Amino acid sequence: MEAVITALSLLFVLALVVGMTIRAVQAPRGQRLRSAFGPIMGAGETYQELHTGQKGLQDSVIESIQESEVRPSRTDGDDR
Repeated sequence: MEAVITALSLLFVLALVVGMTIRAVQAPRGQRLRSAFGPIMGAGETYQELHTGQKGLQDSVIESIQESEVRPSRTDGDDR
């Protein structure tokens, strides 16, 4: 039983490495790391949201942008 769990764990890690490598090779130059690690970072952010009950960084940024579009800042009227 222990050998099966070890083999499945190794197969899972191998699948992650192969998938990340393929995403990095196919990504445009300059965005390879972001493309390769993007799914893992997204999974980490989702885990954090579920674990802490707070919004993630991406949701917070989107909400902030939406609020700034609806409610202009004090300096927006100074462009005369």
